[in-house]
Amino acid sequence: MNSNKHYILTFSILLSSLLLTLLGIYWNQVHYHDAENYSAKNPPLATAMMGLHDGLLLQEFDSTQQENDSLLTEVPTTNAMEKEEEKEETTAQTESSEVPENSSDMDVFNAVSETYSFTPVTEDYFQDAVFIGDSRTVGISEYSGIENATFLCKTSLSIYDYTKPKITYKDKKTSIQEVLQTETFGKIYLMVGINECSYGTPESFYELYREVVEDIRKLQPQALIFIEGNLLVTQSKSDSSQGVTNENISSRNDLIATLANQKDTFYIDINQSSLCENGALIPEFTWDQIHIKAQYYTVWKDFLLQHGIVKNSIDTNIEMAKG
Repeated sequence: MNSNKHYILTFSILLSSLLLTLLGIYWNQVHYHDAENYSAKNPPLATAMMGLHDGLLLQEFDSTQQENDSLLTEVPTTNAMEKEEEKEETTAQTESSEVPENSSDMDVFNAVSETYSFTPVTEDYFQDAVFIGDSRTVGISEYSGIENATFLCKTSLSIYDYTKPKITYKDKKTSIQEVLQTETFGKIYLMVGINECSYGTPESFYELYREVVEDIRKLQPQALIFIEGNLLVTQSKSDSSQGVTNENISSRNDLIATLANQKDTFYIDINQSSLCENGALIPEFTWDQIHIKAQYYTVWKDFLLQHGIVKNSIDTNIEMAKG
């Protein structure tokens, strides 16, 4: 009898190890972009444990997969057509209503139409900011030293997850959209896109990204929106990958950069920082060719602090014109 229990226990251990090994290999390909090079000292079981820690197991059971979302966003629907017609009608009404009737109106009109340039700011700038993004934003939340901001981020988060209950906020499982419907922020930093490089096209990614930015603007009309370009990967990673390449990342960055109007929406390119050189992430700064080492997230924070937008002077002009 004891012998049978021994065999059953041994079989269960072997089966569990096999399943976790397969799961680790799968997660390494799908969620960690083949970052791990397996060896006797670094078996797939290690990736499986990391995936369990990151909550990937629950994510696999989501009823709607990201690929299906991608297909759905590319199929025109009656609602989408109606929305576009409403948008055109609203634009026409807005343009007609924006014509100033007197000098005071002209002052206000010129004020809100002014564009802004980046300027250095101090760390208290982030007090009313929210950071939205994937594992790289998770890294910012943990290692950059930004302590006074809100973070709505999760490993493997993509633009397709905007309306899904993928994040935890105030001990509640919720969606980014729902948080933006109930809270008010002064600055919104958005960085997603690397997880989408393995499927869809830059154009399909851009279309949904644009819709999300428009929805954020509708929900947070007073906020400054900072579109963060996705950090490049090392040249070695780019050369060996089919999806996560610097070419794919750059093509998506180029498209979302066009959404910036320098009035209330701005594009920040982290690839112009010292983290990158010759169009690629510097190998010495990364532990897996994709994510930077913990000690270098302060470089990221300092780059953001050099790219603040201060609108106090223009807000004062608006109040004076109204008065």
